[in-house]
Amino acid sequence: MSVVNEALSGKALPSTDLLTDEEIASILPLLDDIESWCKDVKAVALEKALNGTKFDGYKVVEGKSQRKWTDEYAVASELELQGYDESVIYEKKLKGLTAVESLMGKKQFEQVLGKFVEKPQGKPTLVPESDKRPAIDRNASAVKDFED
Repeated sequence: MSVVNEALSGKALPSTDLLTDEEIASILPLLDDIESWCKDVKAVALEKALNGTKFDGYKVVEGKSQRKWTDEYAVASELELQGYDESVIYEKKLKGLTAVESLMGKKQFEQVLGKFVEKPQGKPTLVPESDKRPAIDRNASAVKDFED
């Protein structure tokens, strides 16, 4: 807990390489609340800055954005008038897995397309013991790798 207190008192946080297992264990249960609190602080600070509050070392700027069409139909019409073929101005894309499953129904989807579906292994995530998912057995995984 002393690491968290240091952070809140303005002291530099120690390198994560220097944290003991006990310090890590004491910090883990607090991380979600700290992350949420940090997001809230940023939101309040932005709101106040937009209303004129000055924070030393910070300023409000316009965020990044991407260009977009104002009228896709007009753009397509103009491109066709310019002689561009539909095949080069339009994209044809297969609907996503969930949309196709909704279209067909789960049972028919599994019978017809189940052989084309894979569910890759999820990225390992550290969660509280109360989480309902089973723990990953790193040793069992190594044995399985060598069986293949």
